[in-house]
Amino acid sequence: MKITFETDKTKDKKFRVLCSSCKNDTKHIVLASINEKGIDPWDEYYSYQWHTDYEIIQCLGCETVTFRSRSTNSEDDDHEGRSIETILLYPKRSKSTLALKNYMNVPFNLQRIYRETIDSYNYGNLTLCGAGVRALVEGLCQENGITGGNVEFTKQDGTTETRRKTNLQGKINGLHESGKLTSQNADILHEHRFLGNEAVHELSSPSKEDLALAIEIVENVFDTLYEIPNKGLKLKRKRLGQ
Repeated sequence: MKITFETDKTKDKKFRVLCSSCKNDTKHIVLASINEKGIDPWDEYYSYQWHTDYEIIQCLGCETVTFRSRSTNSEDDDHEGRSIETILLYPKRSKSTLALKNYMNVPFNLQRIYRETIDSYNYGNLTLCGAGVRALVEGLCQENGITGGNVEFTKQDGTTETRRKTNLQGKINGLHESGKLTSQNADILHEHRFLGNEAVHELSSPSKEDLALAIEIVENVFDTLYEIPNKGLKLKRKRLGQ
């Protein structure tokens, strides 16, 4: 086997690719590259050959920097004998990819779970993403001292009764009761079956649409509880000349 490397062979090359920030196909430029070639003889007549470009690329619109690998090999050809390219983008992206938002004031543990949840969503690990959303809701409750809430249920005789519950349903209601979650958002979270205990035990897979909506609600809570109050405090200090 023989492998050789070149540096910046594809530098300054321009092409269109999906931008992780713009959410559209935009023109990118290669900032730097490592270009690999390899050959592995099978016998005296045949050999397996491959070529891979590892490239640091930048969107010429928003200037976001990401990574791309583009590879071909002697065994992958189309029906016309042309080499088939395999292109991988890092971080992985598609039109439905969720962008990771940067939070300056959200507690570290919640930020960590949030990042892992977004990664699970973008890589199609929906069961893990659902568990991540559940952990985020539990974490929000813990950070804000919410241990439960009032839950209304219907008894066998048709009458309703309200009891204090410490399960996730009760905690979501507790977030609403404390003013940290709107009634509409609380109702939406209740509708997501993957947040229930039975879903965790059954390892059910929620839909991407449900997950995206639940993540959006969590992000709204992050803004309401942590980011907006901090920005308001900065504006007040600026107004007072502090």
